[in-house]
Amino acid sequence: MKPLGLGEHGKVTYGTERGKKYAYVLVRLWSGKTVQRKRSGETYSKASRRVLDAVAEELEQGSSAVITKAARFRVAYDGWLESFKAQVEAGKRAESSFELYTGEAERLVIPRLGDLRLGEINTPVVERFVQGVQADKGPSTAKVCKTLVSNVCSWAVRQGGMTANPVRELTPIEAKPKRQPRALDGHEIRAWLDALDESDYARRHDLPDLARFMLATGVRIGEALGVTWADVDLSAGVVKFERTVYRVKGKGMVARKVKSAASDRPLLLPSWAVSLLKDRRAKLRAFDGPVFPNARGGWRDRNLVQRSIRKVRGGTDFEFLSTHTYRKTVATLLDESGMTGRQIADQLGHSRVSMTQDKYLGRGAVNTGNVRALEAVNPDRDPNAENPESGQIDENEETGS
Repeated sequence: MKPLGLGEHGKVTYGTERGKKYAYVLVRLWSGKTVQRKRSGETYSKASRRVLDAVAEELEQGSSAVITKAARFRVAYDGWLESFKAQVEAGKRAESSFELYTGEAERLVIPRLGDLRLGEINTPVVERFVQGVQADKGPSTAKVCKTLVSNVCSWAVRQGGMTANPVRELTPIEAKPKRQPRALDGHEIRAWLDALDESDYARRHDLPDLARFMLATGVRIGEALGVTWADVDLSAGVVKFERTVYRVKGKGMVARKVKSAASDRPLLLPSWAVSLLKDRRAKLRAFDGPVFPNARGGWRDRNLVQRSIRKVRGGTDFEFLSTHTYRKTVATLLDESGMTGRQIADQLGHSRVSMTQDKYLGRGAVNTGNVRALEAVNPDRDPNAENPESGQIDENEETGS
């Protein structure tokens, strides 16, 4: 007979003691010791169910220290969650990811897979689960669930509870391609900024300056809202992007270090953006704290910014516009100005560069080609005015104040 592995039990046998019906089973505990467990019942069938339930409970109570194929998926999930939580506390993973995973785990994953043992979690089982989620909830939710199950299974493999991650062989989830964000051309830039300047609502919600700043840099909305006055060197015309801002349930708005070295970067500002920030500092009388704060001087909520933009753009030709449109616009302008892929990646904070470029060439604010291109596309320039070949701004033109 094949020896029992850790956390395994043998076949149920039956007998009678003093007139009572009993079911017996051998079980190998997590300590390695093999013992017999027995339970009585009115029938052998009931006695069998009782002894198997008792063995399952005993093994599950002792499986927290040892993960084997007999452990339930929910136990592995709890173990993985502790390790993920430690990464969040260390600043290596975002709280928003933690909320996303735990939310879908409680809503979909654990109710459907939690009671299965790791030895039962195979590719067909996970395939049916993921395809079911995709049919019920859509591809985006299915991708989150797939990633979560994969993370838990990878953790279980490292603990010895699984020999391989069954998620790797699943059918790829193909979602309908999202509509790519479009860029603004020169006339649209001016028209949109005019709309912001003329809107009392937009001015009250501090949209005009934020739009100009994002058009001057091409940064993500969270990065723009994470800039403090300490990050800005107006004499050198340089701004550093070291953090991103987002909302965490139960904590409110938080600022965390940007995820990658590519995102943690200084950028040169076009002169019109330097003038904008100088005027803004004087107007706000601010020398510390966020450059674009909320009404109380704290971190601003990106979701509220997007909501404000939606309200301003409603009923206009800019129904497509979001803060990501600014980023797309900068990328397009740089590309049309002849900048290389490397230069554009430096501006946008993309990490698709070689190891040599990342580790030895540095990512300093030295790309004068980018800033010349952005000088030439001053969003407040009169589109009918002559565009100097030098890219310099006429002293009589507006500076975006």
